[in-house]
Amino acid sequence: MKTDGRTGCWVDAKSEAKSNKTIIFRIIYLGFGGGGFERKVERKIEMKETQTLDDLCEAIILKSFGWDDPHSYSFFFDNKPFSQNRKMEYSSNTEEVDEYGKPNSTGAKLKELKLKKGQKILFIFDFGDDHYFGIKVEGFGETQKGKKYPLILKEKGKAPEQYSEEE
Repeated sequence: MKTDGRTGCWVDAKSEAKSNKTIIFRIIYLGFGGGGFERKVERKIEMKETQTLDDLCEAIILKSFGWDDPHSYSFFFDNKPFSQNRKMEYSSNTEEVDEYGKPNSTGAKLKELKLKKGQKILFIFDFGDDHYFGIKVEGFGETQKGKKYPLILKEKGKAPEQYSEEE
């Protein structure tokens, strides 16, 4: 056994390396403050179950949208923006649990979240601009030899610029 450098938790390195399960997410851009967007922007992304919520954020923001300026963000597992249930909000922060009781997205491995097909999650990126994304668990799969995850399986619609007036 070894310690995970990000969370300080004990992990079994053999089972980590052997995991071949994936999770497929459908992501829809909902615009600033969730107020809608002029065109449909959708992505389908496949992630290894051993990857984290931070990895999912990077797959959405950096890899599939092409944005490059990092910001704070949260995943809301009750699909409600700024939920009162702090344990349902996984935030980008440096502590395992922040002063408000919100878990950290950095150490949150996807397989530990017990995701279910059809589950909806709200993702808010950049608390200044409040870019809202609807995430739905589409299904599960297995890794393919020679593929590097995350995989962008489908792209529909051009992503907006990270800082634009077109909203």
